Amino acid sequence: MKLSYLINLKLILIYLLPICQVISPQISVALSANGKGLEGMKLYQNKNFNKASQKFSDALNDKPTDSKLTYNLGNSLYKEGQFEKALQNYSKLVEKETNNLIKQKSTYNMGNTLYRMNKLDESVLAYKKALELDSTDMNAKYNLEFVREQIKNKKKNEEKKDNPEESKDNKNSDKKNNSSQDVKETNKEKNLAHQKEANTKKNQEQKDNQNNPSRTKEIPLKGMSKEEAEHRLSSLSEDIKKFQQKQALDMKSLFNYQGNDW
Repeated sequence: MKLSYLINLKLILIYLLPICQVISPQISVALSANGKGLEGMKLYQNKNFNKASQKFSDALNDKPTDSKLTYNLGNSLYKEGQFEKALQNYSKLVEKETNNLIKQKSTYNMGNTLYRMNKLDESVLAYKKALELDSTDMNAKYNLEFVREQIKNKKKNEEKKDNPEESKDNKNSDKKNNSSQDVKETNKEKNLAHQKEANTKKNQEQKDNQNNPSRTKEIPLKGMSKEEAEHRLSSLSEDIKKFQQKQALDMKSLFNYQGNDW
């Protein structure tokens, strides 16, 4: 029960670590008795990476086959930001090292270094190799998934750049919707104008009908007998005759002088 708890706690702590902490060199491997190498370790722990690299390099001149010195030199160079040189040291160990622990950690650190150099696909291969050497390396598992996600996002962004038509279609769609709305508004205005015109025409016809009785009389001949039609026509003729007589009188009165002589 206690062991299970400790394992779960370790997993939680690993996944809570910021990526800048996870993608960094594994802790340095202990050195054999070597004055310069031990000085380099102290400088490294104090984050004086530039001097640490120098001490490790000097120590390697004395013991060029010491894999622990090569590993720690790679770590201090990585911390300095000299990724190309760090990668060279890790690569030597991956190719020739027989100590599985140092080889696995060097492979993992190769993944970190390649990631920092923006070589994402190569970084993924290094993490996979590190997991082949140690399937329990949770940092390698986390970093592998992290870099895969970075690659996926990068591809999506590149596809958007390569296919500007998609964003263009979205813009055209918005423009089309706006145009459609404008057409609807224009049609609405036209309908209102037609309605207003029709109302004006109707009012004018009503006024004309009031002033001209002959237009108010309609003769629906369809469905009527001959006698009814003749009666309607006769009535209409009488109305027209009366209207004409009234108009004649009105016109006459206009030309007659009205008023008193003085």
